[in-house]
Amino acid sequence: MLTIEYEQPLVETAVFLAARGDERLECELHQAIDRIYEIPDEELRQREFVPVFRDFFTKLGLDRLMAGLLAERPLIGELVDRCVVREAARRRAQSAELFVQGDKSGYDRVGRTVVIQICPQSFLDRERFVHLMRRELLHVADMLDERFGYLRESFSGEPSRQNLQRDRYRILWDAYVEGRLLRQGFGTSARVDRLREVFSRVFSAGKGDASDDGFHRVFDAPSLSHRCLMDWAREPESLFGCPSPPSAVDRRPCSV
Repeated sequence: MLTIEYEQPLVETAVFLAARGDERLECELHQAIDRIYEIPDEELRQREFVPVFRDFFTKLGLDRLMAGLLAERPLIGELVDRCVVREAARRRAQSAELFVQGDKSGYDRVGRTVVIQICPQSFLDRERFVHLMRRELLHVADMLDERFGYLRESFSGEPSRQNLQRDRYRILWDAYVEGRLLRQGFGTSARVDRLREVFSRVFSAGKGDASDDGFHRVFDAPSLSHRCLMDWAREPESLFGCPSPPSAVDRRPCSV
């Protein structure tokens, strides 16, 4: 069963920020913690803070937000042991990552942990928070899905070529994720427009309308595999020339 663990610094900051908008709640919070500041022993003082802030975190419903988002991806609940939620250093660092203990090559062993980094302020901007986490968690679900067949792989060639292929893979996967979210009623048209713009830039090379066609072949696909996205990132001609995208269970190169 998946357990969700919130690191204390994130909990405390999120509670302080949320309480600011409610005078009664802010007063109640300070009544609960002001007495703890009087404890001279620092270690004991910090321990006393923990249950107080955890109670307010639950009272404010901040724990339910993440639990609900994880519940939308049952594969994560089935195949992941722990979810650790910690504070992100900045907004651009907000993410969800999958770690597998003792397994560097695949995702078929026990000891899986999802680490989510989020800014405390994001708990107050719920709409943006939800959109971000839905995208991040669908990426994680793909990594766990045998049909997607995710593997850690490196790109070859000069550093500039590797970077370009990495950017292509990233936008291909993002487009595949956003297409499914939109069909599930979770996506946004603004996000789609931004993805299309980035897609056109990294797959430019004078393809014109073909670039938009390629975008929709990924965006509209109901099922794709990691192998297919890698092939398209390495050889974009196969994306623009393939008669149809291979299914997630078809592990052959796209150009076949």
